Amino acid sequence: MKNFQKAIAIIALSGLCFATPAPSDGDPGVKKSKHVVKKDESAEQLKDLKALIEQQQAALQQVQQELKQTQQQLQQTQQQLGITTQEAKQAEAKADTVDATNIQVQKVQSDLSDVKAAVNTSTEVARKAEKKVDALEHPASIAYKGVRLTPGGFFDLTGVYRTHAMNSGPASQFNAIPLENALTSSTSSTAVGGLSEFELNARGTRLTLRADADAGSTKLAGYVEGDFYGTPLANPNQTTAYAFRIRQGWGRASWANGWKITGGQMWNLVTMNRRAADADAVWTPNVIDTNYVVGYDWGRQAELRIAKTFDKKYTIAMGLVDPSALSNLNTVTTNGQVAGLATAGSGNLGTSPLASCLASASLCPVANPYSTNMAPDLVLKLAYDDPKFGHYEIKGVGRFFRERVLAQAAVAATGGVTTAFPAVTAHNAYSDGAGIGGGAIIPVLPKKIDFVFQGLYGKGISRYEDAGQYDVWIRTNTVDSKLGTLTSAGADNGLQLVKSFSAVVGFETHPTPKWEADLYFGDEYYYRDLYSVYSTTGASTINQYVLTGYGSPTAAVGGNNKNIALGTATVWYDLYKGSYGTLRYGAQYEYTQRGTWSGNGKSLLSQQSVAGTTLKGIDNIGQFSIRYILP
Repeated sequence: MKNFQKAIAIIALSGLCFATPAPSDGDPGVKKSKHVVKKDESAEQLKDLKALIEQQQAALQQVQQELKQTQQQLQQTQQQLGITTQEAKQAEAKADTVDATNIQVQKVQSDLSDVKAAVNTSTEVARKAEKKVDALEHPASIAYKGVRLTPGGFFDLTGVYRTHAMNSGPASQFNAIPLENALTSSTSSTAVGGLSEFELNARGTRLTLRADADAGSTKLAGYVEGDFYGTPLANPNQTTAYAFRIRQGWGRASWANGWKITGGQMWNLVTMNRRAADADAVWTPNVIDTNYVVGYDWGRQAELRIAKTFDKKYTIAMGLVDPSALSNLNTVTTNGQVAGLATAGSGNLGTSPLASCLASASLCPVANPYSTNMAPDLVLKLAYDDPKFGHYEIKGVGRFFRERVLAQAAVAATGGVTTAFPAVTAHNAYSDGAGIGGGAIIPVLPKKIDFVFQGLYGKGISRYEDAGQYDVWIRTNTVDSKLGTLTSAGADNGLQLVKSFSAVVGFETHPTPKWEADLYFGDEYYYRDLYSVYSTTGASTINQYVLTGYGSPTAAVGGNNKNIALGTATVWYDLYKGSYGTLRYGAQYEYTQRGTWSGNGKSLLSQQSVAGTTLKGIDNIGQFSIRYILP
């Protein structure tokens, strides 16, 4: 446009030049010479003007060329603008279409969400309806007057093999593992240990029933459980007749403020819990052997338990447990001089006529499974629970022992000995026992691996230890080692408590939902506890003080247990697990070892020692189990 304006300006100037008036020849005031000059000047100007016009024409052509180019560019621009406008219109149309499509998509998505929600709602309703139908067809509990009754238990077939026989079925008598010297002895009651043993039975079959009810602010629960380890006098010669026995039978009331009161026969409070101090949340080694694991501290007796939970983590509980005092002597060997104590025994054959007959045929008619007790055992427990860090507890047990020492006639001097023992007046002898222990279940890998530990130490606590031994030892014919006479306090046939320690460590693993593999190591140690006795019988022992008591070196070889140890591995596999219950297979291997205090059966002068013989027994035990567990 600028060039175009320049061209117009040049044309205008040219017009002015062409419009200059020419001088008139008839003008009288102008001379001829001047006319010639003016003519020459005009010719020169015309020449210059021509040149100027040529220049202007050339410039005009250039301007016209530029104008043409500009017009072409303008046309192209207009064409491009038209195309762009068309594209914009198309884009706008497309945008309108996209917006409409988006709106339609959003509407479809909204409708789809509504459909999904409706489907989910319908599915949930259908699931709930199916669950209700399933609950009606397969109820987990039975409603009875507002109480929910839940049956349970399992049907069991167990097989056991031992390298040295015990004839005790799946319940291994760890405190009676055959010793080396008993395998060939014709007089030993455990000579059968020279044979291996295989047995199949279904005595472990267990039936349970639980009751739950909500009585306002109070929650009520009851539980009963039994199996067929009743009387052991039955035999499998043609058919078996093992009696049904009660394992547990208790009731509980609990409140929202953390208080719980439980009463009945249950796993006593000495038994480690998996949670708090609840009777239905105890820890038991998951093994096939129904006598569990050496070192495991437990019992199932009648008990009254009161517990309080604080902050959902801390629980303090107290239990009053039905007591029993297990002694080394019975009514035969004490010649009626002591009353009120029970014959020692443990496990499913403990303190039974059969167990006594196995020990000595002469004891069978008079073995006493009951002690006459003075007061309940007192157990206290403090527990801590955390979902992340596991369960921890410490506990203490107090025990109260009493026996009746009956009247005894005076003992006359014999064999030239001048010392005579005066008569003993009937009286009661007392002693107190105590123990302290603890345990923990620690999740090493949550829901996969747990580390387990529990232990107990004390005096007079053997009834709570798995292998079991004596709570008290009767100090038969004891005299004062300085005076050489019976004391008026009744040292003769008095109570001497046995000190012991027990522990279990292990790992419980769940590699997959169907597999469980557990490994446990257990040990029980019984301390030697000796006292002096003034011997009055036999010419070779007159005027001699001898050491006797638990672990006496003057006792017969293998007289008292010193240490019992066990290592065991158990594997369980659930072939089926669902609404119809669980079909479970299991296998267990146990290595057990029993050691005794040294002894040689000879007399021993006071404060002296003699070389003795320490014996041990080793048994390799394998068990398998097939169980159908009710849902």
